Amino acid sequence: MPPVQVPFPTSSAKGKFAESGGRLVNAFAEKLADGRVKISRPPGVRSIIEVEGRSHCRGAIEINGVALEALNDRLGTITLIGGNYVPNDLGAFAGSETVYFARNNKSPTPDIVAVTDSTAFVVDMSTGASSYPDPDVGSPNSVCFLGGYFIFSYGNSRMRASGLNDTSINTLDTAFAESKPDGLLRVIALGKNLYACGPQTIEIWPNTGNATGFPFSYLDTIPRGIAGPDAIAGFENDWSNAIIFAGGDNVVYRINGNIAEPVSNPSVSKDLERLTDKSGLRAVVYGHEGHAVWALSCDDWTWCYDLATGSWFERASYDRKIWRASACVKCFGSWVVGDDQTGKFGMIDPDYGYEFGDPLIFDAISSTMSGFPARASMPRLDLDIMSGVGTAPGQEPIETNPLVSVSWSRDGGVTFGSPVVREIGAQGKYEQGIRVNRLGTASAKGAQIRVQCSDPRPITLFGGTLQVEAKG
Repeated sequence: MPPVQVPFPTSSAKGKFAESGGRLVNAFAEKLADGRVKISRPPGVRSIIEVEGRSHCRGAIEINGVALEALNDRLGTITLIGGNYVPNDLGAFAGSETVYFARNNKSPTPDIVAVTDSTAFVVDMSTGASSYPDPDVGSPNSVCFLGGYFIFSYGNSRMRASGLNDTSINTLDTAFAESKPDGLLRVIALGKNLYACGPQTIEIWPNTGNATGFPFSYLDTIPRGIAGPDAIAGFENDWSNAIIFAGGDNVVYRINGNIAEPVSNPSVSKDLERLTDKSGLRAVVYGHEGHAVWALSCDDWTWCYDLATGSWFERASYDRKIWRASACVKCFGSWVVGDDQTGKFGMIDPDYGYEFGDPLIFDAISSTMSGFPARASMPRLDLDIMSGVGTAPGQEPIETNPLVSVSWSRDGGVTFGSPVVREIGAQGKYEQGIRVNRLGTASAKGAQIRVQCSDPRPITLFGGTLQVEAKG
């Protein structure tokens, strides 16, 4: 029989055993100009600072080149001074929920507003947070900034705007999202549009510069709502201007004008459907080398959508089921990641094979190969992996002579055997081949191939072939 191409997926499609279409965990697929598909490790996160004694980044914003962040019950800043990242504690900051930050265009010093736990604050970059100066702000559940105004949202469908580049509140500057009586979970801004997001609908309110009352006017309704207040992202500065959200109907959508276009695959929707409580969903974005990535996490998984390829992959931090990023913001010329469990911050770095110093384990599993003759043997597997990626000098042996682990399942993915280890190739060994002999006898359940790599050097998988021979 001719060699069988190993069907590594271009988009992760996990399932129960043989029904899986293959998985990409800490691995993403990209089509090359010559038609080949390469599977690579996503960028690592290089630590830049750890704020001692603090944990869980609740939110962050860039303010004139400085990162303003909320870590558990404290507020602080990170400043780049002389090549060093310097933290500064701004004091206590009550609450436990996500912090929504916004700033206006006041010159020379902008007003900064934060909303968390249904309470609004103003923030001074030197002295920290204080109560919002106008009590008419009430108890909002989010805030954003657009066209010179802070806009607050409330659970009763109300929106309220501040004064122009000011924190004053006129209770007449109010509007209600009324397409459906579903209340509001969040307001966000992109371009000239304000998006009023509820659990069943998203209303679009462009900036029409109304002379009196609410400065925005209703335009249209998207008949889909967000699954939770943090299940939407894509409006962040320096990203790709593509709002993506997880809907209450267990589908992920991208907003295109006034239309919500589905982008999720069945595996993503299945995971959403199985999630009993969607209020804790958290979406963040980052970019690297032309790839704009939207990541959605809960306590059990992280799914990533790559706008450049239209494909999905999974991301999992070391010894975790999910990606540990709880906030991402563009600052210091890069995407800065806040950790969900520690006081660490790091930068997205495609040339770094770790995540906050921990291994970032590449894991690619093929879909099931089946239809082999009865009692067919699998004498040889050849994998096309970019070789010669070791570096000298480097840490021995993980950088000088990186390794890859190969295992296989003969029962449709129920179990995988003990992996065999092969060298990818030290520096200059560009002809290094990855071959595994004597994989045993194929079963009626089919075979799956798994490739893993924890060493921090680049790993690029182009595919593979499996020799199959019918037994007499």
